[in-house]
Amino acid sequence: MSATRKADRAISGPASVLVVLLLCLAPAPAMANPFMGSQGQPSIAPVQVGGQGQPSLVQGQLDLRQKLAGYLSQWKGGRSASLLLVIVGIAFAYGILHALGPGHRKTVVFSIYIGRKAPWWEPIASSLALAGLHGGAAILLLIIFRGVSGAVSAATDSVATIMEGSAYCLLIVMAAFLLARATLDLVKGRARSADGMGLGTLILTGIYPCPGAILVLVLSLSLNIVDIGIVAVLAMSLGMSLPILGFAYLGWFGRSGLLKRLRNREADIQKVGAILEMAGFSLLLAFSVYIALPFISSVSGLVF
Repeated sequence: MSATRKADRAISGPASVLVVLLLCLAPAPAMANPFMGSQGQPSIAPVQVGGQGQPSLVQGQLDLRQKLAGYLSQWKGGRSASLLLVIVGIAFAYGILHALGPGHRKTVVFSIYIGRKAPWWEPIASSLALAGLHGGAAILLLIIFRGVSGAVSAATDSVATIMEGSAYCLLIVMAAFLLARATLDLVKGRARSADGMGLGTLILTGIYPCPGAILVLVLSLSLNIVDIGIVAVLAMSLGMSLPILGFAYLGWFGRSGLLKRLRNREADIQKVGAILEMAGFSLLLAFSVYIALPFISSVSGLVF
């Protein structure tokens, strides 16, 4: 076996074990305390979301949310095609504003695509997949917990917190692995064909519910109009995909433009490509650690 393959396996082996352990252990807090804050159980802190964004952006979300709630209430009284279009349009606009705020993997997709070679269509597919999973997970939680009388909101919020925190913990593990692999490639002076590890991790960690979608679904459940609530969440997910898509292509065009300037200079392209990978995965690692610290601290009992 070559030294290169041995080095790869030396890195990938422990990383794979860590991922498996993380996925196995992540549900443990949920099973111990499914509604968070029960007697004798410490509450689990959500991940860090940074600031609340621009006041105008926050106010815009609040206004659209109130309008959406009003039109959903109207739908309860009488359905029409025009009202359906209004609900879908407002939900779509709300999704755009919501995704422009903190979170929603914008920094993550930028880091991934500045650091890895990808075909032009991949940012579109990954952005749609992330937004779809974001809304789809909320729908799934509603289906699971709708039979829990009086506890739908508490249960979904609890599980959503655990799922999102576990997702960022997985990102930390995989970002560290990808950074180590990119560093080894640079030291060894070798080029690596693009693989799906970084993208697969990104998609996998997108499987946690969107708080905005949960609010819409809980309201629709209380009004007994879950069908239109699901339609609104799907429209919201499509809106959320647009800002994510923008950040994905910001990274993709940044990498492609820089490497295009170095065409016909194969050695430089190889070196710059490796450096971009290291920079992208370093940003991904630092961002994931920063976001996940409150969750890790509350679960582990450590103070950072």
